[in-house]
Amino acid sequence: MAGLNVTFGNGGASTVADLKSIDAGTHSALDDSTQRQQSSNQDGTSLQSGDVAVGVAPVAGSGTGGLVGITYDQATNSFNFDVLGKWNSVKNVLAESDSAANVYFKDFVQADVHLGGDAASTVEILNVKRANVSTGGGNDTVTISLLSNDKSWVNAGTIDTGAGNDTVTIKAGQTLTAIGGVTGANAVNGGNGVVDGSNMSLVINTGAGDDTIDLHGVNLKSSVVSGGTGVDHMIASGGADTFVFNLGDMAKSFITDTIEGFNTAMDKLKLVGTAESDWSASTIDGDAIIKYTGAEVAHQGEKIILSNVDASGFHNWFTA
Repeated sequence: MAGLNVTFGNGGASTVADLKSIDAGTHSALDDSTQRQQSSNQDGTSLQSGDVAVGVAPVAGSGTGGLVGITYDQATNSFNFDVLGKWNSVKNVLAESDSAANVYFKDFVQADVHLGGDAASTVEILNVKRANVSTGGGNDTVTISLLSNDKSWVNAGTIDTGAGNDTVTIKAGQTLTAIGGVTGANAVNGGNGVVDGSNMSLVINTGAGDDTIDLHGVNLKSSVVSGGTGVDHMIASGGADTFVFNLGDMAKSFITDTIEGFNTAMDKLKLVGTAESDWSASTIDGDAIIKYTGAEVAHQGEKIILSNVDASGFHNWFTA
């Protein structure tokens, strides 16, 4: 695959596999009533990294359809895609590249972004109900803000940033009212929708590297967070978060994986391949220090730090 290829659609695809099942030969619908649209330059060629592509792409649909504004920012070397009409007038976007890229999407219902390469990528997706993002081996930055009209259909996302020192930030989006309303769909909360992430379930894996995962701006329905190897800094959401660790993910020193905002009433630690009895806990300077004391000699002393948490109740924090 050369360059950055971007496809718009107005179907009901809930996964990237659904979106990629479009009939390329006929450019037929994501479902039986909507159409595929691929962004292109003025001469009709596919949008490629390095091109300066501007304009408006019409995306047909079973309703009124919608328009996507396409711009290129030379200062940031970024491609920007913005739904120009009301939220839900263009549902889907799929962006794919074998190389790193800087991409920005606003007001799509679902965004699927899959980038490769070992250079740094920047992905920003604003006001989205569903998102699936994967990046390559660079020091990547992924920022997603959440917006949902209701919880009656899928509100879910996956983020996999591969190796590198990555930063993932999940935050509240704008209300539907603030961005001009919604087309062809009901909206809860007086028409404003839900922006705090309380409908959303996320799975985040940041792979090898010293990563930062910041969920503090939302109250997720659920999350499963894997920082991978390296010294990771994780900030819990206001909802139910599960933090997953394998032996070898943590350091033995006090410069190790740290979780801020861990809520002992609802958050959990999933310590893969170990039993609760393999771990001890102590409180040092107001932080809970969770330490591996099991039979795997090479990993004895590996630690997880829960900031501003008393360790006395740590037996209640484990999940299978």
